[in-house]
Amino acid sequence: MKKTAIIIGASGEIGFATAKKLQQDGFNLALTFNKNKIEEINKTKDSKIKSYHLNLLEKDSIKNFFKEVSGDFECITTLVFCSGIAQKRQLIFDVTDEEIEDLFNINIISAIKCIKEFTKIAKTPANIILVGSFAEKVGCSCESVYASTKSAMTGLCKSLSSELGNLEYRINVVAPGFIDTKMNNNLSQDEKDELAEMTPLQRLGKVDDVANTISFLCSENASFITGQTLYVDGGLILE
Repeated sequence: MKKTAIIIGASGEIGFATAKKLQQDGFNLALTFNKNKIEEINKTKDSKIKSYHLNLLEKDSIKNFFKEVSGDFECITTLVFCSGIAQKRQLIFDVTDEEIEDLFNINIISAIKCIKEFTKIAKTPANIILVGSFAEKVGCSCESVYASTKSAMTGLCKSLSSELGNLEYRINVVAPGFIDTKMNNNLSQDEKDELAEMTPLQRLGKVDDVANTISFLCSENASFITGQTLYVDGGLILE
């Protein structure tokens, strides 16, 4: 039976690239969007793709979404959580309580809720991928709340991999470095060039670099990998 992947945040650049890659890998797709519509994906004869509007901040929206998906698809094996918001660069005393709550609610609390609902409908062996950030490792001055939400992902991943491993769940974090997306459009070209020079591979990452890593973790080739954070950063973080 053809496997189904749920991608939360498929309207974003990384989410959309992941959707295209997983379709090539043979998955059916249940894709979510909120404010921005998802670009068209060329369907094959044997692929099923359905898009759903999902506002992660609405009460019961996550629970209702997973219930709907379970009625639309069979053999749901994979969850990729790509949703997230960035923090406006500012010192901690300038961050509003509302901004703090939104960052935690969207970046980590909704991820926990999605995982909770996914485990109710998933067919094992199942696989969960959380898209984090290299900021969880090195911190990020003037984006401390954002970095905190991504650090929480690592703790969640490690704990759940231990908690659910004997139930045939694998859980990993993919942590991008500087990826050339619209999120980084606030940077000048000089700033982007400087970041590229700081990276051993001498370039910014591409969304396909992240999507290909997610694809690997979703495959049988990664069947003995769980509880890990994989940095897709061109060597920016060297341990």
